[in-house]
Amino acid sequence: MEPWYKIVLPRQELREGRSLDPKEFAVHLERVVAGTAPRDYVEPEKFFSRNYFSKALVDYCGMVLRRLNGETMNTASVMSLITQFGGGKTHTLTALYHLCSNGAKAKNFPGVAEMMRTVGLKNIPEAKIAVFVGNSWDASPGRETPWMEIADQLAGDAGRRLFDQPKKAPGDKKLGDLIRLAGKPVLILFDETLNYLGRYPEQATAFHSFMQNITTALTSAQNAVGIFSLPASPTEMTEDLREWQDKLTKVVGRVGKDLVANDASEVSEIVRRRLFENPGRDSMRKAVARQFARWVFERRDRLPAEWGQLSEDQIRAQFESCYPFHPSTLTVFQRKWQALAQFQQTRTTLAMLGMWISCAYREGYGSARREPLLTLGSAPLGDREFLSAVLRQMGEQRLQAAIQADISAPSGQPPSHAETLDEEQADSVGKTSLHRRVATTLFFESCGGQTDKSAHLPELYFAVGDPDTETTLIHTAVQNLERRCYFLRPVGVDGWRFGHVPTLKKVHADRKQALDPDDVQRNVVELVKTVFKNGVEIHLSLFPKDSTDVLDQAMLTLAVMRPDEAWDGTEESTLYQRIVEWTRKCGQSSRQNPGGVLWLVCESGGLLRSGCEELMAWQAVAEDANRGLLGDLESDDLKRIQRELSGAKSQIEERVWSSYNHLLLWDASQGKLKDVALGHLHPSEAKSITSAILARLRHDSLLSREIGASYIERNWPPALKESGIWPLASLKAAFFQGYFTRLEKAEDALRQTIARAVSQGTLGLACGKDANQFDRVWFKEPVEVQDITFDYETYLLTAKKAKALKEGGAEPPIAGQPTTPPTKPAVVSPPPELPLGQTPGQPPTEPSSPVVFWQGQLKREQWNLLSLKVLTRLAQAEDVEIEVKVRAKLKEAQTMDQLNAALKEMGISQMFKRE
Repeated sequence: MEPWYKIVLPRQELREGRSLDPKEFAVHLERVVAGTAPRDYVEPEKFFSRNYFSKALVDYCGMVLRRLNGETMNTASVMSLITQFGGGKTHTLTALYHLCSNGAKAKNFPGVAEMMRTVGLKNIPEAKIAVFVGNSWDASPGRETPWMEIADQLAGDAGRRLFDQPKKAPGDKKLGDLIRLAGKPVLILFDETLNYLGRYPEQATAFHSFMQNITTALTSAQNAVGIFSLPASPTEMTEDLREWQDKLTKVVGRVGKDLVANDASEVSEIVRRRLFENPGRDSMRKAVARQFARWVFERRDRLPAEWGQLSEDQIRAQFESCYPFHPSTLTVFQRKWQALAQFQQTRTTLAMLGMWISCAYREGYGSARREPLLTLGSAPLGDREFLSAVLRQMGEQRLQAAIQADISAPSGQPPSHAETLDEEQADSVGKTSLHRRVATTLFFESCGGQTDKSAHLPELYFAVGDPDTETTLIHTAVQNLERRCYFLRPVGVDGWRFGHVPTLKKVHADRKQALDPDDVQRNVVELVKTVFKNGVEIHLSLFPKDSTDVLDQAMLTLAVMRPDEAWDGTEESTLYQRIVEWTRKCGQSSRQNPGGVLWLVCESGGLLRSGCEELMAWQAVAEDANRGLLGDLESDDLKRIQRELSGAKSQIEERVWSSYNHLLLWDASQGKLKDVALGHLHPSEAKSITSAILARLRHDSLLSREIGASYIERNWPPALKESGIWPLASLKAAFFQGYFTRLEKAEDALRQTIARAVSQGTLGLACGKDANQFDRVWFKEPVEVQDITFDYETYLLTAKKAKALKEGGAEPPIAGQPTTPPTKPAVVSPPPELPLGQTPGQPPTEPSSPVVFWQGQLKREQWNLLSLKVLTRLAQAEDVEIEVKVRAKLKEAQTMDQLNAALKEMGISQMFKRE
């Protein structure tokens, strides 16, 4: 199908983009009579060449002309034109004026002969015509009143002399004499009558009497007709004028016949004649109509009911008659806009469509548009002049902000939401500007003067759909617009409407725009803290600022980096290099437990920030709603606020889970950090984010809950294999230096493994200050886990070594090996001690032991021995009370944090405090 603008030819001023004023389509009857109106109205040939004899106009002319010929059948002597302001009243009076003033010559004017055949009229009588236009008439000598004006036009001086009292309304007898004195059939045309009463209120009572008498006189005459156009613009009426309108309507209606001006179905022909020079080829019109008719007929179950009742031939006829317009483009003004108080039906429709055609014609050629018809979606709402005309007719200037934000933005401004959607889908529906066309159609269908101010899916399908645009695409576009637009509200199940009151999306967007960036960042940090502290299952170090914030301790620590420090995945990044440095160093010293730190980094801080902005904006909306600052909100709006607030909270939590998806673990064998991709974590997979992270590490065999004795045997340090002796402090430290697998609750897991291995004879256990002379050896016998302490006076033995020691055949020191316990390795630090009073020992031999008490001070070298030699033997005692008092002057402030971390690991709530 060819584009419409290549088939039809608009008027020259429309092609050139010249502005069209609605007044250009307004006929001034008094100027036509005086010959001062434009030639298109003054010259009958030109007037009728652009005139369309609608069914209503044909009926008027037939009734008037037959009455002037003396016929009484199907005629009336008094008629009133009832139509909305701008609905074609004066145009009808002008047509009758040209016909009756030209008489027999009029049958040669375009369209007149066809009209005469339609009504069965053989000739057109030449009549005496009197014209009274209330908004332009002024009193003058000899024409002091309307009746004196009419008398002068019908019979000159003789007519005026009939009325010897000019300011007194003449009776019906004298008015009858005036009609007969004219000597020809008489046609009296009254236009803008109420306007006259507004200008001359002192003559209102006399004019009312005149109207009563003239209608009576016309009824009595055989060749006389009076046509009264009474209504004025409703927006310009005072209460007094409304009363006079009722009175005069009753006077005319008493003997007259009401006629309704143009039928809505004939607007298309009127528009075509007034706005186009060439309507185009009939073959193309028929081809377009045929394809659209087939499309509509096949989808009639989804379209408005009135189209579902038509046959395909009837649908095709409708499209042919409206070409180059889509039927909905023309009918929307009658269906929904004519109830607007300001809407001037025919005149405004012509002016608006004129500007519409002008813009669409130039855009069609400029942008190579392919639309075969002018649809509602092609309305140039982005054109300031056209938009101004639309809003003026609607009487609602506040809609301008809604249109420019959601539908079509003027040149030079950021694109509207509909235009943005089209840009985002430029490779598909964006090519035809589907979202803008749907939004424009929504506006025209939902913003008229009708009671049900909403556009429904069937109307949108019909107005926007075509052989290249399926209804499913239109539905999807509406849903996209509903999610994005600030002024579009859903109505019922399948309705939407545009309005000047912003939706909650607009309020939310405003609050979001007003957020302080620093407040947003602070909230992001707090939200991340909240998520990680919820159900925490590992020691946390949140957002360390330097290496000392991550304690150097023999326990697993999850170090969570700041959300605004996103990692790009490269080893060259500043963040990666900083973490490497912090892993190797703790302050100025080498880190003793680099493998115990799990560095968790954020992949994208932008997602967290945007999610936080969403939440903060909805919190501001909820606060404003609670304070009554958003006016009277509907119940659906209040429910939506809570729904959006809950959704935003869930969304930010999900984004925290999914954004922190990279763990960096120290690999001592490679001397570098290993990147462990966690994937996108989700709150549904675990009760807390730390639980989910630990589960992922277990799944990837990077974290274990326990180990077997064989693992220890396989990884026995080569330097200690000959001696068969491994201090437990060194064993535990090995699991936090990045060489071995990572253990959850390392001490508990190792105790269980050692106790089981010693009992089974796989390994042995010994304690004592001297590695060559142990105080005690356990092998193939039960050992209490409380006896297993991770210090340098407790040792793990190979089975061979333990067996030899148990049999009494203590092996001599190996050449080159020290006779004292191994020196504490530089990379191992003593683990924190177990809580006092928690380490069980041997049960008392006497069930009825006496109550004992001890108090004293310990030297440094006695601290571990107290737990090993004394407290273990109190484990089975009853009513044990142990109170510990520690006072120390620390060399480094960070030591206090380390002490408190150790107490927390042991389950002790009381922390060290400063004096």
